[in-house]
Amino acid sequence: MFRRGLLMFLSVLAWPRAPARAADGGAEESATLGGIGVPAARARVLAAFPLGGAPAVALAFAADLPEGTRDLLAVAAAGRVVALEVLSWRGADGSLLYTRLSVVPDGRRLRLERTASAPRGRGFRREQWTDYLAWREAGPMADAPVRPVLAGTWQAGLAAQRAGVLATLAVGLRGVPPALVAACPPPLFPV
Repeated sequence: MFRRGLLMFLSVLAWPRAPARAADGGAEESATLGGIGVPAARARVLAAFPLGGAPAVALAFAADLPEGTRDLLAVAAAGRVVALEVLSWRGADGSLLYTRLSVVPDGRRLRLERTASAPRGRGFRREQWTDYLAWREAGPMADAPVRPVLAGTWQAGLAAQRAGVLATLAVGLRGVPPALVAACPPPLFPV
């Protein structure tokens, strides 16, 4: 693990914390982190790193739903949001998803190491996989799988959600508006 220090390995285990309420009783507040506006609840900078030669920052913030506690990950580079992902999830049904984030040594991709589990009958179904996001200067970070995603897996569900968000990010947003947060559904855990 020490050998990877020069490869700028960033590891973040992001478990959602208790939901935070705005000071005025629940209205949306926003914070500016890394030059990008994000919802203020649990907003934090996870990492700063070079992405394709440009400075980039990974931001996390709360996007809780009635079904569970969720944190989203926004990656900002070149003054705009280039990726929006589910970082962590803790569902009321006992389902969990967490992500470890690292920069791939080529400096153009992010590695998202995912672990998910959900109750199934008397036990739990667990899945582990790695997602790669590649950045091209002209647009948002795109899914860059190493091998084809298997249908019916949780990885496939998150990839489908990502595809829905990519069109919105292509317009070059300078922040994360509430409508974009609402467009990110909770993780789907197929049976």
